[in-house]
Amino acid sequence: MTQESARPTVWPLYVVTFLATYTIAVAAISAPGIQQGLQITESGTSLVVGAYSATFAAGLIFFGRLGDRWGRRRMFRVGTLALAITALLTASAPTVEFLVAARLVQGCAAAVTTPQVLASIQSILRGSARLRAVGLYSVFAGSGTVAGQVIGGLVNSAFGPDLGWRAAFASVGVLSVIAWVGARHLTETRSPRPLGLDARGSVLVALALLLLIAGLTHVAAIDLVAPLSPPGPLLWTAGLLGASAGCFGLLALHALMRERSRRPSILPLEVMREPAVRTGMALACLLFMMIGGFAYNYAILSQQGYGLAPWESGLATATLALAFVVASALAPRIVVRWGGTVHGGRRTLLMASVIQGVGLVGLGVVALVGVDHFFVWYQVAGVLIGGGQGLMMGPLVSVVMAAVPDEAAGLTGGLVATAQQTGIGLGIAVLSTVFAGLTQLLPMTTAYGWTTLATVLLTVSFALFAARIVEQAEG
Repeated sequence: MTQESARPTVWPLYVVTFLATYTIAVAAISAPGIQQGLQITESGTSLVVGAYSATFAAGLIFFGRLGDRWGRRRMFRVGTLALAITALLTASAPTVEFLVAARLVQGCAAAVTTPQVLASIQSILRGSARLRAVGLYSVFAGSGTVAGQVIGGLVNSAFGPDLGWRAAFASVGVLSVIAWVGARHLTETRSPRPLGLDARGSVLVALALLLLIAGLTHVAAIDLVAPLSPPGPLLWTAGLLGASAGCFGLLALHALMRERSRRPSILPLEVMREPAVRTGMALACLLFMMIGGFAYNYAILSQQGYGLAPWESGLATATLALAFVVASALAPRIVVRWGGTVHGGRRTLLMASVIQGVGLVGLGVVALVGVDHFFVWYQVAGVLIGGGQGLMMGPLVSVVMAAVPDEAAGLTGGLVATAQQTGIGLGIAVLSTVFAGLTQLLPMTTAYGWTTLATVLLTVSFALFAARIVEQAEG
């Protein structure tokens, strides 16, 4: 056995895992710069940030199956090249329409690469090497979420108000090129029995999610004092949400027809009927709603409300980021000590909900009271919020996968990943809309406080779903 085959190359997989969430966080911290640079509204800015997640979520299962069929290294290289090209497009976007379109294509590119990561790890590595690789996958995914705010803030400030957000988007391209070059040394793998494709279903998912996110972001443009005057934003919101509901209806009908004809569907109903699968998707969606919405609203408050430079805004999240990374790294040991994957995982998720909930309540109260040195108190709350989210992120996938039947494990992973990306888009749309709406009536810091307290409802919902995991695993 050669040295190369004994120690296969896997580091490009980690770079793309980092990039998948880094791309979202960079856009969130750059939101004020995008809004100022392109002279667009708050709803337009949140649509720019959230559009990426719509096509990302819609394409994960489809491109995962394509990788099984055509070769995972081949698809990985196509995706990383596409990420580099779309990074250039987003960085050079002359208008908001162009930028939204580029972000949609960028989401597709991320969907091409991401499902190849775990599938390649599963095929290339064995034993303890595979376990370490899966653990590193979670660490890099979490690190991208928090590092994007710190690095993105530094890049925004380094290149100034006119070019800062463009340079931050371009940084995605630099990392993509590195991954593309390194992918030459990946081992090519395929599935011996690839599942069929469902391109029509993928398009319906993308349309439904994009229309839903666009409709929710347009709510922020409605005048809450006189919502019927002018009627434009209200009509747009109603039309977009109605069209989204129609697409979801067509998607459900499409999935039923595919099931009856025994053809693979992008939403496999036989797997989604498993209670643990639905619970896992709900947990993933709720967690990433909190992560996405919290990061976006923080960027708006810190830069527009308090006038921080992007680098100051990004560095102020360093404590939260460190707590997130440390907690996600420690989570597997805590799970084992507290009773194993299912029972210990549930206890960890419940403890994480309490820790994050306390942090959110504390930060919300600090914002409402209007104490001095807000960002000093933010560090204290950030330890709890970041630590809680890290403890949620670490065991979530393993707990859900242990609770579903073995024959549903493969598709469950894809559905949970889809729910994660859906959650990011919805979190940015919903929580930014709540925040923007409240700023019409209240000072920005007060509006942020109430929005943060509202996020506690998502934490409570997360805890309620997590409490059901053991029952479903034993049922």
